Parts: sequence; structure tokens; C-alpha cells
Amino acid sequence: MNGRGLWGALRGVSSAPPHSRHWYALRGDCYAGVVPVRTPTVYLLVTVGAAGGAALLLWPRWLRPPPAATSASAAPRPPPRHAPPASDGGGLPAGVAGVAGPATTAVAAASPLCPAEMVYVEGNYCPFVAHRCERYVGGDPSPSGDFRRDRVRRCQRYRDTLLCEGRPSRLRYCIDRYEYPGIVGTKPAVMMSFRQARAACETEGKRLCYADEWAFACEGKRTLPYPYGLERDQTRCLVDRPSPIVDREALANPRDVSLEIQRLDRRVASGSQPQCRSPFEVFDTVGNVGEWVVDRQGDNHTAIAGGHWGKARATCRSLDSRHNASYRAHQVGFRCCRRARDGRSQRQLLPAGARLPKRRHILQQTP
Repeated sequence: MNGRGLWGALRGVSSAPPHSRHWYALRGDCYAGVVPVRTPTVYLLVTVGAAGGAALLLWPRWLRPPPAATSASAAPRPPPRHAPPASDGGGLPAGVAGVAGPATTAVAAASPLCPAEMVYVEGNYCPFVAHRCERYVGGDPSPSGDFRRDRVRRCQRYRDTLLCEGRPSRLRYCIDRYEYPGIVGTKPAVMMSFRQARAACETEGKRLCYADEWAFACEGKRTLPYPYGLERDQTRCLVDRPSPIVDREALANPRDVSLEIQRLDRRVASGSQPQCRSPFEVFDTVGNVGEWVVDRQGDNHTAIAGGHWGKARATCRSLDSRHNASYRAHQVGFRCCRRARDGRSQRQLLPAGARLPKRRHILQQTP
């Protein structure tokens, strides 16, 4: 049947009176016959056919297993067997005198109060701390008497006592686990001024760390002079490495600066020193590169904390406040801090008259 014949047949059916409408069975190009079928019968056949087709289409879904329980009703997933608990900053890294434990490269689980790349820090901070050096690098047990020389001398081992003065504060905040950009296997960024470092942190919704925040994340609740204990250890953190003589003209020339930094560079990648970690599980706070911080008490409010890979003091409380906000160097980087997600205060002075123990042992104290 051609298109005109089919259209004519349909017109005939649709234009016929309701009581005389017929359905035509078509075969080939001609009518095979006229089969009068009542409308209720047609509806019944069409309904049965549609139901059968739907059943065939939906049949595979009926064979699927029932969905798993939703997260609200499902049982909580147990933690990984070998995942370390989150540190509260009171413990000491493995290998420190008085603390036994195997070396490990695992890090504590991220706190829900901080982004995954940051560490949550909370505790009481002493504003003025004095550690007494027992032996300097090179074996000299006593200061030389020259203040300018002693200020940069490196202590090999501190005594297990400290002096704490001033009204303490309660600190709580988040700090980057690694130096910026905080990517394991990547060297920290250098040749960035204080202003550039601050802008980089603000771009990520963070800020530069204050000097007291940085120091507390390094020393922990026991106020360690080094993040790993009392004695300087060149095998844990990248310190005391020989430094080539700097060509200042090459650093100032845009055409030569890259080659000069490559010649001077002694950095190592973040995550490559698993034992250079603080009690709060913050890595590379001393050595590798110095880090820009905001110094509330300095004239320029700028300072470099932690020291670098060369022959620097490289302690948790060491600060270099000699440089302004435009200073850049091949061994200076930074890391960022931010407020915890619960929005509570980051810094709160303890009540008037509250003091931490003035003199105490470092390794024996209870955090």
C-alpha cells in the first residue's frame, strides 16, 4: 500500500461513525480483508500489549540486588588497621630520649576542623621561653662572650630544663603540614617576598602564620627547642649544610637568577624527611628553608622563622627580624595558617594571674 492508500484507510476509520468503525488488517499492498473489531476489544488488546512491553523492559531491573543501606543507617566503617591516631602535640617523635618507638613515615589523620593539607593545633603557649645550651656545635660548652657571635651560634644539645615567663595564651588554629605549596615530592617555593607570600596564602583563603603560632606548632606542648627533642640532629632535618658564596648581581638579574638559584639550591622535596616532624605532625619547621611569619612585636612585623639548610640556629624559637617585606632570598619560603572551621577564637589570653610552671623539665612534664 502506498502512502495515499494508508492515509485514505485511516481517514475512513476516523471519519466513520463510532458504532461502525472497523480496524483493517493490512497485508502487502492490498486489503487482506475487513475484520470488524469493537472498540472495547481494541482497548483491551492495546493495554495488554503495552503491559507486556513494559514488563520486558523492566524485567532486568527486578533481577538486580536490593541497594545497600544508606549512610545514615549503615554501620560506621572501622578505621584503617595501621592508621596512627591524631597527635595532640604533647607526644614526642620516635627516637627522642625517653620515648621508644619505630620510625614511621605515616602522618596523623586530618582533623575535621582543618582542610586535608593542614594540621589542627591547640594548647597553652608561653610567650617568653629560655632554653639553656649544654653544648654548642663544635664542642664548646660555654658562650664566647661576644653577643653578636653567640646570637648565631648553633646549640648541639640543650639542657632538660626551661624558664617560662609571661601571661600564657590559648592558641587554636590550622597550619600547613608542609612548606608551601605543600605538595609531597615538590620542593618548597623560594624567592618570594613577604608581600608575595601573604598574597599567595590569601588566594587560598588562608593567611601567613603569626610567629607564636609557628613556634607552637614546631615545639609542641612540651616546648621543645627542636621539633624532635633536645639535641640537634643533622640526619633528621636539613641543617648545617655548606652553602656556596652567593652572587648578588646574578640574583638581581632576571636573565641569570634561575641559573644562580640552581647553583645555590640545597632544598629537598617536602615529605622526603619523615623524621623532621614536630609533636603536632608538622614537617620541616627547622632547616630546609626559612619561613616568613608575621611578627607582632617587630618594627616591620616581618620575620623569618626556623632557619634554612645552612649554618643557622634553626630552632623552634629562632627569629630573624632584619628584613623588610620586599626581601627575597633563595633559602626563604613560607607556609600558611587559618582559623579552624568551627569559627572559635584563635588566640585567647588565660585569666589574669594564670601562669605556666616557671621552671620545669621538658621531657618529663605531662602535656
